Amino acid sequence: MTASNKIVIKNKKAYFQYEIIETFVAGIVLTGTEIKSIRMSKVSMVDAYCKFISGELWLTGMHIAE
Repeated sequence: MTASNKIVIKNKKAYFQYEIIETFVAGIVLTGTEIKSIRMSKVSMVDAYCKFISGELWLTGMHIAE
């Protein structure tokens, strides 16, 4: 796995609290400051979840520090 494909954050707690039936691999569009914060591990997925809206997968509740 190259540095550009490295998994930076994973919601490990979700695997204990919920039954994961299906998984998807997806990308998200980020700004420069968001990329920098994620690389410095200043991101939280504690309240984050995904849902499908009109055939698109939307991520809600993820906090990225500025």
